This record gives sequence, structure tokens and C-alpha cells, in this order.
Amino acid sequence: MIFQGTKNYQINILVTILFMGLVPLLSVSFVDIFWGFGVLTVGILHGANDLEIISKNYKGKFNRLYFKSILLYLAVVLLGAAFFFTLPGLALIIFVLFSSYHFGEQHWEERLPMRPSNFIFYILYGAFIFFLMFCLQYEAVADVIEKISGYYIAYPFFLYILMTLGALLLMSMIFHPVLRQHFVKEVFLLILLGGIFYVGSLLFAFAFYFVVWHSIPSLKDQLKFLYGAMNLNSLVKYLKSSSLYWLASLVSLFMVYQYVDFEADYFMPLFFSFLAAITFPHTVVIGLMKHKNG
Repeated sequence: MIFQGTKNYQINILVTILFMGLVPLLSVSFVDIFWGFGVLTVGILHGANDLEIISKNYKGKFNRLYFKSILLYLAVVLLGAAFFFTLPGLALIIFVLFSSYHFGEQHWEERLPMRPSNFIFYILYGAFIFFLMFCLQYEAVADVIEKISGYYIAYPFFLYILMTLGALLLMSMIFHPVLRQHFVKEVFLLILLGGIFYVGSLLFAFAFYFVVWHSIPSLKDQLKFLYGAMNLNSLVKYLKSSSLYWLASLVSLFMVYQYVDFEADYFMPLFFSFLAAITFPHTVVIGLMKHKNG
């Protein structure tokens, strides 16, 4: 977790400041390729071990609950993909809500225990991150949404939601005794993230947050849950157990790259179908992991 120690927080802050200064000096294509590679490696890797986490939750791979969980996991993957093709607008809203909860949970659960009363704040924080990105990358975001849903959404819509979320977030952090302790750090972080989201492309904005502020901290939590410690030995074990799923994901993406027309109208629904298919069940699995840890 980012705030498990001041050192981790400081490193992430320094990395954020570094790339906020570097990105304007580099070509957009280079930055996008570099951080796209980060998503394909660290980003996908952090979700590649879900089945191992399920096995740990049910103390082995040879019992009825484990097999039922695998079947449910696969069913959610297929339903999530189908959802984006049948009801893309509604699916996109649910995707953003799930992702908001997942990002907020990862960022806050160590300081705010996983209780239903805190779930709304997880969503609130994650949604603020998303809408901050949406506002600062409005043209690219509006184009993506229009390709997926067929609806064009004007800038004021995103701005009003961002302002509402910001006001709710501010009030929550001022009046909640635990959140108030982290107010200055969080405001500073959000200002830096605003800078990161502004200086590059939409791909860079999402990939940077996803890799640096979400995937790496999540990997650390998973190592501790699965192997009891975060060290080189546990990392090697994690890579071994997740390598098959990770390679399968990369091969699938390579096939998409080879045979899918990126300019076609169906590309965006296809891309977000893939994201939704892995995000929906992954969010549930990680939530169960954190609940068991708690």
C-alpha cells in the first residue's frame, strides 16, 4: 500500500514529479509506447493471479467452493464482455463505478477498514480521480465515449460532476477524524495527479495512475497475502504462478493487434469489453482478499 510507509509515498511522489517534468519534453508516441508497455507488464500482471488468490481464500484447489468460484469468475468475465456489446452506455457507467471503487479501496483500505460505511468513500475518491482525468483529457474522453455509446457528452457535464465530487471529498476529509489526518498529503497528491493528467495523452494519464499508484501497491498487497512477505523470493513465486495467465493475456492482445482494425467503429466496444471482462471479477477477488486480511 502506498501509505504503508513514508518512504513508499515519497518515492511515488518523486516519480510523479519526475514524469510531470519529463513528458512535455518527449514525443507523445514514445511516452504512450513506454507506458503502454507498463500496462502490458505491471498492469496486467497485477490482475493475473486472481485464481491463485481464490485458491488461497478456499485453502486449496480441490474443493467444491473453489470450483464454484472459478465457474462464477468465468461467468462474470463472459457477462462483462457481452454487456459492453449489448448495452454499451450502461456498461460503461457500471465499469467506471466498479473501477472507482477498486481504485479507492486500494488507496484507502489500510487507513479506512473495509466496512460498508466506507465503501461509498472508496467510490467517491476513485470517481474523483476518473473525472479529474476526464476533465483534463476531455476531447479524447468525449471521443471514446461517443464511439462506445453513440452519445456525445459536453464538457460542463464532466466539470459539474467533478466539482460535486470534489466538494463531497473535501467535506468527508475535513469532518472524518481519520481522513483529516491525511488531508494535506492527499490534496498535494491530487494536485500532482492533475498535473500528470494534463501534460500527456489520455493513454499516458490512465496508464501512469494505473501502474504507479494502483498496480504496484496492489502487487505488494497480493505478495503479502499469498506468501506472507514482500521480498524477492515471494516475487519469484508470484511470477511463476501468474506467468501462464499473463502470457495468455499478452497473446490475446497480440491477436487483437494483428487482426482488429483500430479505426473501426467496433474497436472501442471491443477494447472496453476486454477491460470490463477482467475488471469486474478482479475487483471482487481483491475485495475478498482484503476482507480476509482484515
